[in-house]
This record gives sequence, structure tokens and C-alpha cells, in this order.
Amino acid sequence: MKKNKYKVKQSELIESLIEVGRETAVLRVDVVDTSKIEGHLIYHCIYLHTSKIKETYIIAKDITDAMNRLEPYLNAGTTSDVINYILGSETFNKIV
Repeated sequence: MKKNKYKVKQSELIESLIEVGRETAVLRVDVVDTSKIEGHLIYHCIYLHTSKIKETYIIAKDITDAMNRLEPYLNAGTTSDVINYILGSETFNKIV
């Protein structure tokens, strides 16, 4: 259980992150379903990037794999639609 001192509204958290110069941070990751790909799960990821809230679905083996899949796209100038398509596509993930 989280202590009250750690409970902060998302808007306050984002302001605080930007104030300290942190423009990229994962805010939340949830497992939402199992994938058709054996041994993979579907994660819903909400993150802050370039001071904007973005979200994507990621098909990955585990949370470490999900973060490793997201990381290369963050500073590559890739749009969030493309990131969501690549990371959330079961067909694309089968060949990668």
C-alpha cells in the first residue's frame, strides 16, 4: 500500500518531472491481455515524452522486454502512431 506522501496527481507529477528537466519517463505500465504469440503479454504503457503524455500497446515477453522494445523509438523522431503500430502488432512481432 502506498503512503499518502507518495500519492500525487498525474498533472502534478508531470509538472515536477518537467521542472527537473526530465522530459521522458514511463508513468504507468499495465498487463491488459495475453498475446496470440506464445509466451507474450500485451502491455498498455503511458509515458511522458518531450513533455507530452503518450500511450502505446507493447507485445513483449515481460516488462523488461517491453521497456527494451519502447526505448529505441523514443529519441528516433518516430510518431506515436507508428510506435503503437510497430509495438502493438502481433503480425509484426512474429517476424521481429
